[in-house]
Amino acid sequence: MNVNEGPVGSRQFVAHPPFWGSKVASKTTPAWQKKPGGSYLIMVVGVLAFSVVLGGLWIGVQSLAEDGSNWIQRATGYGFQYGLVLLLFGGVYGWTWWSRRRKIVIVVTGDGLTVSTRPGDVYSFSDAKLGTWGVTGGATMGTALHLQCGPRRFVLGGRDRRVSAGTRLEAPDAGYGQTIDVDASLSAADFEEILTVFGRRTGLDVRPPAPGETTRCLLFTNSLKVQEIGSFSFRKQQQFMRSLSQPRLAIDVGADSIRVIDPNSNGLIASVLPARVTATPVVFRPMRRRHWIPDLGHAISDAATNYWSTSPGIRVSVPGMSPLTIGCRDSVSGLDFRFSWPGDVRTEEARADYEVSGTDWLTLVEKFGLASHLETHGERGH
Repeated sequence: MNVNEGPVGSRQFVAHPPFWGSKVASKTTPAWQKKPGGSYLIMVVGVLAFSVVLGGLWIGVQSLAEDGSNWIQRATGYGFQYGLVLLLFGGVYGWTWWSRRRKIVIVVTGDGLTVSTRPGDVYSFSDAKLGTWGVTGGATMGTALHLQCGPRRFVLGGRDRRVSAGTRLEAPDAGYGQTIDVDASLSAADFEEILTVFGRRTGLDVRPPAPGETTRCLLFTNSLKVQEIGSFSFRKQQQFMRSLSQPRLAIDVGADSIRVIDPNSNGLIASVLPARVTATPVVFRPMRRRHWIPDLGHAISDAATNYWSTSPGIRVSVPGMSPLTIGCRDSVSGLDFRFSWPGDVRTEEARADYEVSGTDWLTLVEKFGLASHLETHGERGH
């Protein structure tokens, strides 16, 4: 958000920090990729141990509540049960609420910028570099500007802001699951103003894509499909999780054509006129019917699983191909989903086969003529 207040000749923006889990993922993902077997084993053991301890505690206090000989025992048991639920959900919500309200004030002058969270540092445009802002596997979130103040680096992300073909991208990819994460982010409109100053200072061409320029949208296997694999099929789960780092399909969106590509071989799968492609909005909401832990699963697992599995999606029909079901679970702050459809959109008790980033989602929705129906929460990039 541009608040347009500050010293004469400067512009002031209010940026947002990355959501609360991204910094942790940036440190743990490289280790996961280097030793996936060991990392996966540690994760499984940790989850099982937590489930056993929590489940045993839950069953114990439930027995106290149901079999207690007096009302004090029953009240204590039931109070602990519901208090545990409130503690789990309240803690997550409270942390998210606090992180969403953290603001980072950025002041931009002709020479560089200052950041409210780093008083005294001045980040110059002269040695700044441009790179992509993405997630593990290369999904696009936008563009990132890498700035330096001596040995200190500050990475500013521009949400949904794409660059035109041929733009020099000299900085490494930053974002969720990368070794470098963004320190703050702005909407595409505000980021555009900063890039204009950056372009004038460096002479680099940082224009956005021209109208009609082909844009590639990457489709990844829906990570939530791991829930359809047996609970103790560890090898299948491990192989599945490894496959998530590579896109399965790509859709090249152009002014006069829609092309479906194999991104790994760059082989053409289908090429049609945009008018021959139909897209229908849908809400994917699979229902969970299995529980590892009695009662605890019903109280907590159903709510969490159904919430995270629910996503707005589209069913895309391309001549010569089976329909593509695509979902998007992009978030505002890590817990609040960024996009949704109106209540009258059809719901399917299934998971989408593919998922895309918020940036690619907006491109597809707009190309297929569904943007007027989309409900967007938080600041929109386009």
